[in-house]
Amino acid sequence: MNTWRYLDSGPNTGAVNMAVDEDLLRKAAAGDVVTTLRFYSWDPPAVSTGRFQDQGTAVNAGACSRCSIHIVRRITGGRAVLHNHELTYSVVSRTDNPLFPKEVLGTYKVIAAGLLAGLTNLGIPAEMVSRSGRHAALVKKTSKDPSCFSSPSWYEILVKGRKIIGSAQRRVPGAFLQHGSILIDHDPAEEAEVISGGGLRDSVTTIQEELGKEISLEEVKQAFLRGFSEALALTFQRNEHIQDQH
Repeated sequence: MNTWRYLDSGPNTGAVNMAVDEDLLRKAAAGDVVTTLRFYSWDPPAVSTGRFQDQGTAVNAGACSRCSIHIVRRITGGRAVLHNHELTYSVVSRTDNPLFPKEVLGTYKVIAAGLLAGLTNLGIPAEMVSRSGRHAALVKKTSKDPSCFSSPSWYEILVKGRKIIGSAQRRVPGAFLQHGSILIDHDPAEEAEVISGGGLRDSVTTIQEELGKEISLEEVKQAFLRGFSEALALTFQRNEHIQDQH
């Protein structure tokens, strides 16, 4: 079995969360050969914008200030995401790890296997769908829409045509980072207030909506940790604190 590092960072500010992901990617590029699966959450809530996105047009800074929501830029591409009622994951690895194909889409597929297994462990039937897949047309999208959860990317995890996990990837020489939001709950009104074009209720679902009940963050973590272990034949060495990575 492959052995990965498991890092449960807990809740942190958006700036800290993004800095840790960037630091893990930098260390992998410098030669750290142990792949890391990291789980984290956001306190206070934050809007992250894509690497090339215009924050001024994508995010309502005044509304974020009124709602005590931070704004941070990701090192990955894609559109704005409101991080609040979610579990966020990141996978950081060397590109020469034999578990992962060389191409970007192959890497997405491998990680998606772990994500699908996590949802299965929660009792949620989901599928991985390509942008040309049969469900993609059900998800509303315009080219100018700044909200990440308004559309599926190359491969997305959907439940009955609705997005439940959104992911983005960054590759540098020798290493890659993929991180994404696993939606536990979703407030379309709040999203619409802080993200231009956000709040599309029909295109998004959540773990709690699918289960019809509340679920704790810890239960979600354990389901996805077990999912990655089962789907990818992994064992984990645990590092419980951010400081372990510095």
